[in-house]
Amino acid sequence: MKSNKRPFPTSILILLSVAILLGSSLQAHAVSKRMEGPLFWINKVKDPNRVLLTPSEIQKMNEKNLKRQDLLLCRVKDMKEEWTREEILTFLKEDWEGFGKADRVRYGKQGIPLDDSFWNALKESIHQDALKEKNRLLFGLTIKRADVRVFPTEELSMNTPTNYDFDLFQHSTIAPGSLVGIHHFSRDNLWAYVQTPFIRGWIRTIDLAIAKSKNDAFSQGEIKEPLVITGNFVRIFADPLFRQPVFSAQMGSAFRILRFPDQAKPYKPHYTISIPFKDADGRLTLGNGYIPANEDVHYGFLPYTQKNLAQQAFKMLHQPYGWGEMSGGRDCSRFIMDLFNTFGILMPRNSNLQARMGIPLGVLEGKTIEEKKKILDRAVPLATLLRMPGHIILYLGKHEGKHYAIHSIWGIQKEGKSGPVYQKIGKVAVTDLNLGKGGPNGSLLHRLTEIRLIGPDSEVTR
Repeated sequence: MKSNKRPFPTSILILLSVAILLGSSLQAHAVSKRMEGPLFWINKVKDPNRVLLTPSEIQKMNEKNLKRQDLLLCRVKDMKEEWTREEILTFLKEDWEGFGKADRVRYGKQGIPLDDSFWNALKESIHQDALKEKNRLLFGLTIKRADVRVFPTEELSMNTPTNYDFDLFQHSTIAPGSLVGIHHFSRDNLWAYVQTPFIRGWIRTIDLAIAKSKNDAFSQGEIKEPLVITGNFVRIFADPLFRQPVFSAQMGSAFRILRFPDQAKPYKPHYTISIPFKDADGRLTLGNGYIPANEDVHYGFLPYTQKNLAQQAFKMLHQPYGWGEMSGGRDCSRFIMDLFNTFGILMPRNSNLQARMGIPLGVLEGKTIEEKKKILDRAVPLATLLRMPGHIILYLGKHEGKHYAIHSIWGIQKEGKSGPVYQKIGKVAVTDLNLGKGGPNGSLLHRLTEIRLIGPDSEVTR
């Protein structure tokens, strides 16, 4: 089993440049109301209902990407069940070297520097002395949307005393009902060190139901046709009368469906799905969850068409930005990940890794703005990812000579009288690629380094 290492932390520091990445005024990102609707962009596509990738082609692509070491994707159910002490220590060492104590000062809550006493206590809580020569991998399911942390702590790690929106200890969140492999526990047993399908880190044990055996974790078998969450967020209930909410599932989450709505009983029709619960001992049990029949869900993954891509992307328009999904938001790469999950396409968590997916449409290094525009003119709208250092966006198409994209962006930077001035956007927005022009870092187009089609080879020469 591959180790599924995280990207080196410099890539995460680069991602922080999203907060200062561009230049221009706040009004520079504003577009007309009609351009903020999916129909505007769908109408620009010749055949928006054309299937770009069939389900079998998507499955083949997923299988190929799961085998790639550089994408850090993991099929948790295929993980080996025994790990040596040295293997797990290697993971912990990678974490410490990447995110632990360094020469640069980090700040915690109230802007207080993280001192030696903090780092020493953190190292103790990791509890690596409890590792045996051989360690059995446990399996579990998340029972709510859970944070995946770099270390077993809720403390913040900030670059500055007031940069509360960017916590370097926050990797991501993981959706309810997600399968994880459990390597190890913290000294106080409040945290579990886990492998998720897209990243490795620490999850609070209270958010996790642990299976008694591997068979219990996989008792449902493969879900060939899941009920897919296609809305931005959809609430799941513990009762068919929708009085007891259990959790909210975000776009792209998938569940085993047990029963379809009974149209003969119009009172509160609902889908019945299988969801995880935990018993008093913290062990996994499976129970029923209920979703109102009129909720935004789909039986099976959506057909991979430009129309569906547009409709799904714009459901997240104006949703708040959240670094690592802090405060319930989405950062740029999570926006991309959730979007493509609705089609059954596995995506890495990091923007740098997402830019290794698909088919490159041309070499951008050393290209002029005009040369980059010509390459963009050949791109497939709504199925093409554009990346610049620290940021990734979805290409929408061209309008009145300008190229546009939709993306989750924290903020922009412009030139002020006494230096760069930062202005916050903090949401999913439609912008043209001139955003940032005239600022200290240049426009999106100027910064563009990768252009990748998530689609068939035949589209490259269309």
